[in-house]
Amino acid sequence: MEIIRVTDCKNNVSNIVYMYSGLSELLNGMSRNFSAYGDGSRSVLEIEADEGYSPMIRAEIEDRIADIIAVNYKYSYFSSAVHPYGLNRDENEILLSSLISADIDDDKSYIRRKIFCENEYSVDGLFNFRLAPLKRKWSEVVEYIPRTFDVEKLKDFITFILDEKNGTRVYVDNGKVFDCHFKRMNRTFLTGRQYGEYKLINEILLSGCGEAELLTSVTQAEEDILKEYFGGKIIFGKTYFCNQNN
Repeated sequence: MEIIRVTDCKNNVSNIVYMYSGLSELLNGMSRNFSAYGDGSRSVLEIEADEGYSPMIRAEIEDRIADIIAVNYKYSYFSSAVHPYGLNRDENEILLSSLISADIDDDKSYIRRKIFCENEYSVDGLFNFRLAPLKRKWSEVVEYIPRTFDVEKLKDFITFILDEKNGTRVYVDNGKVFDCHFKRMNRTFLTGRQYGEYKLINEILLSGCGEAELLTSVTQAEEDILKEYFGGKIIFGKTYFCNQNN
């Protein structure tokens, strides 16, 4: 038996919740016990697992840690620094999601290389002490963002990002986003912006995809937003019009 702990600062309890919810299905079959709690100074996920399962559990934990830093920490950094004139709040959120999406695969790959196999993973410790080059990269990106922006420039930027993703596809089913293995993606939870009609476009962007296929209908407002910003990168699946809810 092995005890594995993942911790973050007490203000980042949502990161531990994200980790817990994402691992729940896997851990139900591989862990004797797992729990998430605050100990007064830290937010904690604790897993009690048979050693035979620990490599698989650790691999999933480390991927989720990379998610947390590449999305939550990057969002926190960019949202305090990126406020160009010409965009309203919703448009600025789309810009932030686009900036995260642009390098999310490279960021996650770099982060995973800096994670060492440990009995306790400290997310904020990893970020503060092992990822200085990543923070410098983010700072350089912020410096290149124009002080003024408009919706047309935002659309052009999204088109550029999607073209760079080489056709990687996610799927939208009942308003939820799934990757190519039909694993649900819920990265907007890490930004705290997981509600409203702009939630879906941000979730698709944060997935790091190149295109999205709609398997079931979305609201008219969501469809209009997706068409406006994604154009031909939105694919209407054969089942899309079977159960219209608009």
